[in-house]
Amino acid sequence: MTAMSRKDAHPDSRPNRVSFPIMEPKEELMEMAVEARLAPERSLAEDYGQLVELQSAIGRVSRLLLDGGSLEQALDAMEEALGNPIAVFGSREGEWHSSGLRLPDASPSLAAVAAQVRRGGEPAAASGFIGTGNGRRAYVHCIAKNADLATAIALFEHNRPATALDMLTLARLSAFVDLEMANIDAVREVEGKYLELFLQDWLSGKIVSERDWTMRAEVCGCEIKRPGRLCVAVVGLEKAGGDAPDGTLAELSRRLRSGRRLPGRELLSAVYGSDLVLILSGDDGDGHDLSDAEREAPLRELLDELRAELSMPAVRLFAGRPVAKPELLPASLSQARRAQQVAEVCGLAGDVVSYDNLGVYALLYLIPGGEEREQFLRRYMAPLQQADRKGGGRLAETLEMFFRCNGNIKLTSEKLYAHYNTIVYRLDKIQSILGVSLDDPEDRLQLQLSLKLGQISPGSY
Repeated sequence: MTAMSRKDAHPDSRPNRVSFPIMEPKEELMEMAVEARLAPERSLAEDYGQLVELQSAIGRVSRLLLDGGSLEQALDAMEEALGNPIAVFGSREGEWHSSGLRLPDASPSLAAVAAQVRRGGEPAAASGFIGTGNGRRAYVHCIAKNADLATAIALFEHNRPATALDMLTLARLSAFVDLEMANIDAVREVEGKYLELFLQDWLSGKIVSERDWTMRAEVCGCEIKRPGRLCVAVVGLEKAGGDAPDGTLAELSRRLRSGRRLPGRELLSAVYGSDLVLILSGDDGDGHDLSDAEREAPLRELLDELRAELSMPAVRLFAGRPVAKPELLPASLSQARRAQQVAEVCGLAGDVVSYDNLGVYALLYLIPGGEEREQFLRRYMAPLQQADRKGGGRLAETLEMFFRCNGNIKLTSEKLYAHYNTIVYRLDKIQSILGVSLDDPEDRLQLQLSLKLGQISPGSY
C-alpha cells in the first residue's frame, strides 16, 4: 500500500509487482456514479420546486378571492400560473373564462367541453382529457359529480401540453372555484327574486318614469344598463310542443337569462301570465329608414340563438313595436301578445311576426265591440254556425279552407279529405244561405273579413 500511495515511476509494471490486476475507472463511469449519488437530491429539489409553485398558485388565487376579486380575475391568475387558458362550466348554463378564451375563435373549443359536461358524459363523472378539435385537448376536472348539477373546471392545451403538476394544481384550485360558485349562486338567487319582481312591475305598467326605472334596475342588478329603445317579444312555444307548464316556463326563463349572448345584445326574460316574454334593447335610431327585413334581422338572429339554446327548432317570436322610454314598455307587450294571437288564430306564416307587419289584422283588432260589429258577424257568420249545429256539413270550415286554398276546389277537397263534389255542394249551400256569390270579389272580401273577425273574437256570434 505504501508503494501505491507514492508516485510510481513504472506504472505499467504495477500489476506484476502487487500480484493482482489493477484497472483505473473510466471517466464516464465516475460521472455515472456521481449522478447516482446526486439523483435523490435532485429529485427532492424538483419536488420541492413543484410544491413551491403549487403553493404559490394556490396562495395567489386565494388572496385574490379573499380580497373581493371576481371569478374571472381568479381564472386569469390561474392562466398566468399554468400557462394555458381556464374555463369553468356551471350546471346546465353559465360559463366563466380566462382572458385566453374570451376570443371569438375559442367558441368551438368551449362548446365541445360544455356539451360533455352538461350531458353527463365521461368528463362529468371523472377527470380526464377530451378533444376540442384542431388536434387540441382540454383537461377537465369535475367539481360537482351530480348529473343534475354537473360543474367542471377545464384547462385548455392552447399554449403547451398539460403536465402532472398542472392537473394537481387544477384539482387543488377547484375547491376555491366551488366556493366562489356557491357564493355566485347565492347572490343570483337573491338578485333573481328582486329582478323577477322588478320585471313583473315593469311589464304590468307599475313603473311610471325613467327615474323610477333606473333606481329599481340598479337595486336588482338589471342586465340592461341603459333604457335606449326597448321592445317586447313573446316566445311562441305552442308549435314547439304544446303549452308548457309554469315550472317549465320558469326554467326556460332562467336558462335564457343566464345564457351567453352576442356582443352588444342585452336581453331579459320573464314569465308573465302564461307567456315567456323577452325584453330586448336596441339602438337609439327610430328605424323609419329601415326595410321590414332589416328591422327583423336582429330578431331572426336572436331566434336562431333561442332555438339552439332551448333545443326547440319550432320556436317563433312575436314582437311589439320598439319604445323610446322604459315606462312605455307595457304597450310593446300588448302589441306582441296581439301579434301572437292574430298569427295563431289567422294562420299567419313566418318564424318572426311583428306587430307592424299584421296589416289588415291590426285594423280588425281596433274595431270596438258594438252593435255594428255584432250585426256584421250575424250577417255572415251566424247563419253558417247555425247550419253546422244542425248538421249542415262543416260549412264555416269549408269556406275558410276554400279561401286558404285561393279558391281551388280540388285542393280544398284534398285538405279536408272530402270528395270534390262534396265541397262543391257545401259551397253552393253557403252561397244559398248567405245570398252571396263566391265569384264576386266584393262578397268574397266581406266573407273573409267576417271569418277573420270571428276568429279574433270567438264567441261573438
